Amino acid sequence: MTPSTPATAPAPAATARRQATRARLLDAAFAVYAEQGVHASTVEQIAERAGFTRGAFYSNFTTKEELFVALMEREDAARLAALETKFAALRPRLEASEGRLDADAIADIVLSFFVGPFDDHSWHLISTEFQLLALRDPAFAQRYLRHRDGYDAALSPMLERTLRQSGRVCTTDPMVAVRLLAAVYDDAVRSAALTGTTTYDPALVRDTIVRVVLALTRRITAADR
Repeated sequence: MTPSTPATAPAPAATARRQATRARLLDAAFAVYAEQGVHASTVEQIAERAGFTRGAFYSNFTTKEELFVALMEREDAARLAALETKFAALRPRLEASEGRLDADAIADIVLSFFVGPFDDHSWHLISTEFQLLALRDPAFAQRYLRHRDGYDAALSPMLERTLRQSGRVCTTDPMVAVRLLAAVYDDAVRSAALTGTTTYDPALVRDTIVRVVLALTRRITAADR
């Protein structure tokens, strides 16, 4: 008789448990960072908020810096997915316009790309501290820049498609346009935080985006088609 092979636990089940553990740790890190700041937060606080031990943290992340990167990747992936969904919902309107949208309408669409079902106030606080950490830590700076460049590179085609279907085309590198438009929105969120509120003046942000869109794009001509 051939000896029977010892039974082993299914790998997919183990992977699913590990992913669930990482997700809870990332959720806890977001909450703790938003409340106490990145530098003041400890591994113990994050593990306790997630309902795990310190050992569980280190079985998933070797350092706090690795956790930072994982949190950035997760948050930005969620935002890109939401933007893809928004673009799909906007496509019928853009196609129906046949490139005849005015700058105000385009600004409304571009602004909707930044406004989503996310806690932008808390995330701005956290991501600002990540930037400060990158400025002080060259090793983390390299990882931070690679991540930022990857996110902007993924967002750029969506902006280009939106503008083109709106009847306009970028006159500069689309990644530059993405960063300038994002800077307008980020500044509004930051200014609101500095005044002790989580809301900003949408009319002012929209007006600024109109000006930036007009400065960075031009109408599509027959030569562009």
